Amino acid sequence: LIKLSHLFNTILACCLSLWFFQIYRLHWKNRPGWYYINFPFENSKEMDLKDWFNEISCNKLIPEENRIYVIGIIGKSSLNDNWDISKFINHAFRKDLFACTKKYKSCCIEAAFDCDSSILLLRLVGPNDLSRFSLQIENVNFNSSSFDMELEYTTFVAYLLMVSHVILLYHPTCDFDMNFLRLFRNANWYRQIWKNDTSEILKNLAGACEDFIYSSRLAIPRLLFCSARAPKFMRPDGKFEAKQVTYNTMEMNAEAMILDVFDNVRLAHTTYIKKDMAFSFPEKERFVLILPSSEEPCDPLWDIARNMNSWLKMSRLITLEYLKSQNDDVRPAYDGFRKFLLNHVDAVANDFDNDDSIDSTFVFQVPNLELFIQFASKLYENMITNRATCTLSKKLAEHLDVDTVLSRELCDRALPLAKDAYEKGLPEFYPKSEHLSKLAQAILVLKQEARGLFLEETIEALKAYCEETWKAGRQQCEAISVTGNICMNPRHRTCELEESSSLPIMPHIGSLNYISTCNCGHKQSARADPFDLLSANYGFYEENGLFRCCSHLEKFEFTIYDGELPEADCIESPICCSSEILQVPLTSSGDSSSSNEADDKNMEMDMLLPDRDNLPAFSFEKEEKFLSSSSEERHSLGQESVGRDRGMRLNSTTTTTTTTSTDLLETEEAISIEDSHELAEESPDENDENYTMEDEDDAEIEDETDDDASESCLRHTQVKFDFDAAYVERKLLGSTAGKNYYWGLPSNRCPPDTLPVFPSWAVTCIGSSSLYTHAHGIRDQPNFTRGSNYLLPWDVNVTVDVKKWQQWMNTTASYSKRMSYFSKKPSAIRNGEGIVHVKVFVGFEYECSRGHRFMMESPDKILKHNGPYGPTEDAEAILYNDMPLMFPCSCRSTGPFYLGQLMRIHVVTPKAPVVVQIRPRIQIQSAQSIIFDTGVDDIQLESSKYWIVRLPYAYYSVSAPIYLRREGSHAVGKVFKEMMTVKSNL
Repeated sequence: LIKLSHLFNTILACCLSLWFFQIYRLHWKNRPGWYYINFPFENSKEMDLKDWFNEISCNKLIPEENRIYVIGIIGKSSLNDNWDISKFINHAFRKDLFACTKKYKSCCIEAAFDCDSSILLLRLVGPNDLSRFSLQIENVNFNSSSFDMELEYTTFVAYLLMVSHVILLYHPTCDFDMNFLRLFRNANWYRQIWKNDTSEILKNLAGACEDFIYSSRLAIPRLLFCSARAPKFMRPDGKFEAKQVTYNTMEMNAEAMILDVFDNVRLAHTTYIKKDMAFSFPEKERFVLILPSSEEPCDPLWDIARNMNSWLKMSRLITLEYLKSQNDDVRPAYDGFRKFLLNHVDAVANDFDNDDSIDSTFVFQVPNLELFIQFASKLYENMITNRATCTLSKKLAEHLDVDTVLSRELCDRALPLAKDAYEKGLPEFYPKSEHLSKLAQAILVLKQEARGLFLEETIEALKAYCEETWKAGRQQCEAISVTGNICMNPRHRTCELEESSSLPIMPHIGSLNYISTCNCGHKQSARADPFDLLSANYGFYEENGLFRCCSHLEKFEFTIYDGELPEADCIESPICCSSEILQVPLTSSGDSSSSNEADDKNMEMDMLLPDRDNLPAFSFEKEEKFLSSSSEERHSLGQESVGRDRGMRLNSTTTTTTTTSTDLLETEEAISIEDSHELAEESPDENDENYTMEDEDDAEIEDETDDDASESCLRHTQVKFDFDAAYVERKLLGSTAGKNYYWGLPSNRCPPDTLPVFPSWAVTCIGSSSLYTHAHGIRDQPNFTRGSNYLLPWDVNVTVDVKKWQQWMNTTASYSKRMSYFSKKPSAIRNGEGIVHVKVFVGFEYECSRGHRFMMESPDKILKHNGPYGPTEDAEAILYNDMPLMFPCSCRSTGPFYLGQLMRIHVVTPKAPVVVQIRPRIQIQSAQSIIFDTGVDDIQLESSKYWIVRLPYAYYSVSAPIYLRREGSHAVGKVFKEMMTVKSNL
């Protein structure tokens, strides 16, 4: 029985619950007089407000003669669905007017119309509603779309300001969000700029009065505030009536604060109303409502389930009257919110009809449904539907985006300053490096003055302007000379075969000039900064009209390529350091040796760049005076000029790359043999008792050069460039297919069975060995530093055939008594061979960029001799040690010093049947695998002659040019030791 009783009670409770829910649905849902839309998703599209207007108008659902009042609803939604404004409206009017769970991807307006009270509710759904905000925040481009959300929301608010009589601002808490002030100000500004367009719309509508056309909106809407939740300290702990006084006090305080805030920002006022104001406030009615917690909307289905559970526990029958009484107790009447809203709608018309404080030109229009639909629909189409193409919408975007507007103004103001910074101090022509440097300075100025979103766009505009300015006839030639200096001409071409036929044809011109000495060392001449290897190592010495002294001398003939060159190669002598080579990408070059391959990858592209700001200055006036003076005067003039002239800069309009004989004769006189040195006495004869061919003093050898310091200098002065070895090989060495020549210097990296197009070395015999006397040194060659014009003796033991040696002595003794020196018999005779002592005079001559010349006593010491006879040091220190390729010149007292480059090796061979074999080998860096040589195994220097071996002026590896620094404090490069051997030629 007990079980049956429980089962019967359960079945009865379920039936009663269904019956009560049906009564509830019929009682609430079937209230007549409401026509509403809640945007059903038909075909996955949301219903537009304009379409709703058309549907109402076409279906004649509402009499068109009815005059309507419009209430706009703006606000925020809550995390708690029970406190959503949609539920408050639905519960207040006992109808599901607005959906609470729909999620819209964009701003929209939900609408509902009450036929009984002629009230149209327009609820704005925007980014403040969590349903839409949750969709937007999931977008990866949320930051970029946030401004579009604000723009769209402001447009909808401005629309409600023009079509509403009352605007309800809903907030889930009692805190007023100050961001609404900015929203209302922007919306009111946008409404005002739409005034003329709105007036044009109203002029085309029948029934619109003149005041309505002039004001361009229905009314100055009354602004109401509704807060859904009271503060925690006001939460009910008893009956609702016990807290009513506290609610009233809080509402009054909130009204006072809101009035002050809106009055300060000129959005509304209570004592007077102007036509340009956004809102109005009532003087007597309360416009702030704080809803108590007892009016929180509840879900009726949840209430039924909760009550059913309690009924089952009571185990008794429930009548319909009891259910109604329980429903009334659980859910108090929602007339508080409804009355608050409808009372203000009724008061609005009376207040505007009787209020004298309103401008007489302003009207409070209560249109009929037909006129309102025509006006609201057309305004919605122009203002919202077509806002993408509307010019006024673009103005709103500029007005809203304060950061963007500020950024635009700052960038517009900073751009001319950046342009001026770029153009300040620009030469007539300038290279890409200076262009990029000036551009970097201009961008820095722009970044200091400009900020915001338009900064990057303005930087791109600045780059385009600077690029256009540079390329508008101000580009400088990017060719680099063999000394590392750029061409001073505008962008041009050097031959007719080159591309860019619109460019003029002209030679490269450098900004510097140097002093160099001829092959035989008797004359010096100014040389233009060479831009190709041919003029640097061959043309200047062989084609210079001032160097006639070398033309009749005996020379060693190097083997070169004598075949016919292609036309392109004949015209295009490769520019060692052209920008075309400098800009090609780095690629690995093949090598048969694995060890060389690693060195090539890391070290072969290293170059020693000259410091252009510290290059020596050249003055024709000073140098002409210096070159034409006597020895003593020349030394004093040289010392005075050193340190003051920083660079040999010439007028770029008169300097040419290849110095012709006519140009040099017009600019400078050669230093002749006769004007070089004035000696007090003639060269002594070898038979003089005071003259000895052998020096008895030991050579004074200083400490060897510090290798660490040299390597440090190289590391601190080298700059790495990227080169395409294959490209350079095509330009300088020629293609490996069918070519057996190359442009460049002989080295261990040159392709086998290939010959250079021209010789970079020169071996010249300037005369008999009698030209040099050790007591007076070198007398006929100019510009040697004081005490440095001496060669060092080198005593050599030569193994000779005793019999042949004796025959040669007998033959030569019959011709000259001076050959008695060789009357000594060979010593240590064994197996027909003996040892003969001979003397060779050797000197390593260095020359700085200003033409100063000096000899070296040891790898780290310049030769300086002041005695009456020649120096007693021997040449072993310079022959049996690696010598530097570059060594600081003594012409400057403080660093950085001008670096003298090893340019000549002097060799005075003995008067004996011997031959001196010389094979100089040069390495720029110890870590590099490339070693430069003469391309000949051994150069034979005949006896009893004065030979000068002239070294290359510029060095070029297979894959990259090597710039030798012209200033520094340490030695650079290495000339390998033991380059000479002496053998008998009998």
